[in-house]
Amino acid sequence: MVKGLCRKFNALLRKEAVHENEPQRILFLLRIILLILGLYFLIIPLVFCIVGPKTEVWTGYIFAAMSVAAFYATYRLKVHTSVLVCSGLQLAWVIVFVILYGWDCGIQHLMFEMLVLVYFAVYNSLVYKISYTVVLFAVRFSLFLYCRVNISVFALTETATVVLQIINTIVTFVLMAVACSMFSSNVESAEKKLVLYNEQLKKQAGTDPLTGLWNRRQMMQYITEKHRKEPAMAFTIGMGDIDFFKRINDHWGHDCGDAVLVWITQHMSRELGEHAKLCRWGGEEFLFFIPDTNLDDANTLMNDIRMSVGKCAITYKELTIHVTMTFGIEENDFHSSLTELVKHADDKLYYGKTHGRNTVIF
Repeated sequence: MVKGLCRKFNALLRKEAVHENEPQRILFLLRIILLILGLYFLIIPLVFCIVGPKTEVWTGYIFAAMSVAAFYATYRLKVHTSVLVCSGLQLAWVIVFVILYGWDCGIQHLMFEMLVLVYFAVYNSLVYKISYTVVLFAVRFSLFLYCRVNISVFALTETATVVLQIINTIVTFVLMAVACSMFSSNVESAEKKLVLYNEQLKKQAGTDPLTGLWNRRQMMQYITEKHRKEPAMAFTIGMGDIDFFKRINDHWGHDCGDAVLVWITQHMSRELGEHAKLCRWGGEEFLFFIPDTNLDDANTLMNDIRMSVGKCAITYKELTIHVTMTFGIEENDFHSSLTELVKHADDKLYYGKTHGRNTVIF
């Protein structure tokens, strides 16, 4: 039963407002603050009944009723308006309390929480927030001057003053803690979403959308960084191209060509394993980066891939398609730049394409 009531209460606090696209975390925060204020307004009359004065305790009950009304108003009003209602309720309480019971009760400290609430919960211009700050300062300073030249309506005993100072300080710190924890949670959540979004953008920027392979930019960045960290590392660059790929697009359409590219990608990825890196260089061309491998071993690997591709049949709808590939490979000679090595591999690929295809040139 208790768990059921807690779930219903939590659902009530998190219930969305009538207006769409309202920040739900701020609505939740406002409702928590209003509940704390309502409880606080009810406690103050009880304190007065114990430590005095016992007159005019009705003010606490009136403000408690107002906080309940403001609580339910959050389901109808926009967040901006709800924040102002909550702040206005607190400001009215501060003014009434200071006039009735004086400056020494410490209720004016509640203005700090109001300032935090408006600065972080209301997404207005800086001019608006500065104006609100000036208003709070003017009210606080006016109340201070008022108390310097006037006595409070009700005289408080020293015990009552100390008790009120303690209660008002606790309430102020609790409200500020609730507000700050919620805002810090919002910032942390926003930062996590931003990091995730940036990671997704980074991945998309370096990934070919059709095959899921790295694109040219990501591959070059990877090889450059790896070569910078390990300048003495031996590696081989390979360029591969699907023979007569244009015929596939012309005869059976680009969807069929895309299916062939995806199949070739998956097949070569399995053949290469995790040791080598593969990217889509552009069109039907692929680039291989094979670390710790000399030219002879790379030639053997490329020939194995070439022969396995040639033996397989690619099924697309009711079609059975056979393709071959041509490769050009270049070994790191430790004096050519990465761009030059890629150019040499591409030149060998071009030579293979113009001299029979379905071969490996090394």
